[in-house]
Amino acid sequence: MNLIKKICIIMADITEDYRDEFIVGIEKQANKLGYHTFVFSMPLLDEIHTKKEEEIYGLIDFEQYDGVVFFQSSFSALKSLGNMLESFIHKNCKKPVIVLGDSQFFPETYQPDNRIGIETLTDHVIEEHGCETLYFLGGEANQPLGNDVGFMNSMEKHGLPCTDDNLIYGGYWMECGEALAKDIAYNLVEKPDAVICQDDTVAFFFIKALAKYGIRVPEDIIVTGFDARRDSHNNVLSITTYPSNAEHHGRLVMNRLHTLITGCEEPQITPPKCNIITGMSCGCGDRKPHDIRLQLELHEKHRMAEIYYKNSELEEKLCSCKDYKELHPVILHSSYLIQDKSFLAFHIRESATTSRCIYARNHVWEDEPILFESRDLYPRHLLKNESKNLHILPMTFNNQFIGHAVVGYDGPSVYNSILKRYISRLAIAISLISNRNELIASLESRPNASLEPEQSASGNTKAQETLFVQKDNSLLKVPLENILFFESENRKTIAVMKSGRYEIKKTLSQLEELYSNKNFLRVSKSTLLNLAKVLSITPDVDRTLMATLPGKVTVHVSRKHANEFKERVNIM
Repeated sequence: MNLIKKICIIMADITEDYRDEFIVGIEKQANKLGYHTFVFSMPLLDEIHTKKEEEIYGLIDFEQYDGVVFFQSSFSALKSLGNMLESFIHKNCKKPVIVLGDSQFFPETYQPDNRIGIETLTDHVIEEHGCETLYFLGGEANQPLGNDVGFMNSMEKHGLPCTDDNLIYGGYWMECGEALAKDIAYNLVEKPDAVICQDDTVAFFFIKALAKYGIRVPEDIIVTGFDARRDSHNNVLSITTYPSNAEHHGRLVMNRLHTLITGCEEPQITPPKCNIITGMSCGCGDRKPHDIRLQLELHEKHRMAEIYYKNSELEEKLCSCKDYKELHPVILHSSYLIQDKSFLAFHIRESATTSRCIYARNHVWEDEPILFESRDLYPRHLLKNESKNLHILPMTFNNQFIGHAVVGYDGPSVYNSILKRYISRLAIAISLISNRNELIASLESRPNASLEPEQSASGNTKAQETLFVQKDNSLLKVPLENILFFESENRKTIAVMKSGRYEIKKTLSQLEELYSNKNFLRVSKSTLLNLAKVLSITPDVDRTLMATLPGKVTVHVSRKHANEFKERVNIM
């Protein structure tokens, strides 16, 4: 039996302002009603993203929670994963569930009603700017409370024609805007007087695409957004928009879930009063001074966080760690980079059953890491609920699920770009330590194996040849023998190892000249292969060959280089 009421929130990512504010609304209302919240998500936009990140959802024990909020709509770019998770929740969760978006299994769903806001924006461009030919851009068709309904209501109210040609769907990102801008520029569709966009993100990319084709906003086409993103008035061209009230919707969802859990009547919440926020994209050009001031304060906070991160030299320090003993103080002394936290823990999976935990409570780091069961989010003796809200994120690198991070906070969410980078760089460092430990264990298991440098017959030590590779802003010194192959890609030279892909400041021709007598052979126009790493060779199409390397990595050997390759590996 849980002593403290807990809510589980499952989503794809929280990188958008709307989702962030929605979560804040759920958390504030949950805390008010006596619940703690646990958010499980993936950093989908992270450059270190791998398919293994989805394993974070396997840590969820539904018996520990009183209710679940599932953001089905956040998986629009990963529908198969969203559907799989919903099925998983349906089979394993016996507690009340609310689904944000459509659901195959659950009767309780929630769709924010944004019709009034979109209708108000459409009314504005028709009544104030005299627009008659209008398009609605973005989103998905046939949503019962979709933004397009507000658009159609306004068009009907003003007696303007609205057919399928006026409704242009295409999701919630840049692609739909770019496609419409191109069609307008090449006269494939009628040039509209105004375009009402699904949200500010779609509006921003649409305006950017129009500029590429020399189409001016608002002189040639009026554009509006929706949802009043934090940066909508900080763009080069401020966007006319309308608040989405995401935080209010989050509160309503939590109220409904509370009723499902307890059977009590839903607490009443007064909706905020909203008005259109006019910007330069419609020609009105209203910029509210207080909005700008708040934005400048937020911008300054982000700017200072970036400065702290760069000055911390975190990436260099992490990649220099040879073992977990060295890793611990680096994490200890850099935790200040994660602002507004009350609890921070990194759980490094050491086996299927145990994890190493490095953690801090109330900004004070524990002296020593501890071991605990992997199935726990954090060690049982830490379950003292210092934080009302927890965010659980995966640590992955090179297709490996290394562990997870837990961030506790009492105020607004601390999930931001700094935290994402911190977690991804830590995952890289852990992976490098793990690979090193595996190498040491492998060497120690061999007869007469030694970690000492190889000696020649004359007794002189034969130094292991190394080279420097680049990862982000760091230079890493790696043994040449660890390189699987070099390849040229987008005018860059990449060194490929089991631990990942790293840029190197030499051309492929320079590397060939340096290492052609050290088991490296040009096997195609863009690839220089380490022959010592070849495990198997199979014929491929058109008299070419396919070489298989450790980790099931394959390299194509072109027909031009096939004979020399076979000669070098002694299969002639």
